[in-house]
Amino acid sequence: MAKGKKDKISKYYSEWWENPKDPRNIVFEGLNNLVKERIPPGNNKRALDIGSGKGRIVSYLLEKGYRVTAVEMSDEFVNELRKRFPTIRVIQCDVCELDLNECFDVVTMIELAQNLKQEELRGVLNKLAKITPYLLINISNSNSLHGKWVEFRGFRNDFVFMYTPKEIESILKSAGFSTVYRKGVGLVTPISLFSGFRCKLVPIWLAKAINNKFDKYAARFCHLYYVEARSLRRSLEETQAER
Repeated sequence: MAKGKKDKISKYYSEWWENPKDPRNIVFEGLNNLVKERIPPGNNKRALDIGSGKGRIVSYLLEKGYRVTAVEMSDEFVNELRKRFPTIRVIQCDVCELDLNECFDVVTMIELAQNLKQEELRGVLNKLAKITPYLLINISNSNSLHGKWVEFRGFRNDFVFMYTPKEIESILKSAGFSTVYRKGVGLVTPISLFSGFRCKLVPIWLAKAINNKFDKYAARFCHLYYVEARSLRRSLEETQAER
């Protein structure tokens, strides 16, 4: 990943990651709650969290009983992770350069795929299929109301890459993963008329009401599309090792 892109991403997320002024938080919190519910019990197993940010998913993995390795690029977030979670291992690097010669029982990659071009995403997933049997990942959905709106209004940052549910499942399959669970979060996001989330067109209360009722019926049109996938490569290697 080019340095200019890294700097843009770090600056953007420093300002907006878990910022209470961001009206999209109702959708992001919905995703966080889903991930917390879906993480399997850890029982002292190993977990790798990629793109850890301030550590929300890390905290869920620790609660579930995992030994956690966190991967994060931002200096600011790396320092925060090390202060908040002194028992975890933190690796500071660009995920595209991550090269781990070790295995993990589960990998979480939440709110990161949208910062990877398709060839970068394929490269990362190819690596992960060799080191974990189970992956939790999500995308920002280009088929969603939010996706269509930010493209129409020209709000999408040049370091954000949206995918359709069909595309991410196809990319996962080509990397050696089989999708075993999928769910959409945020059929309606509180979109704004102007950049910087100024002049909301959809009230937060209305978005919440619609999402609570209709997300389960329209997963492929939600702002965030969440997938759990099993590695066919890893399963094959484990089977061969047992023989």
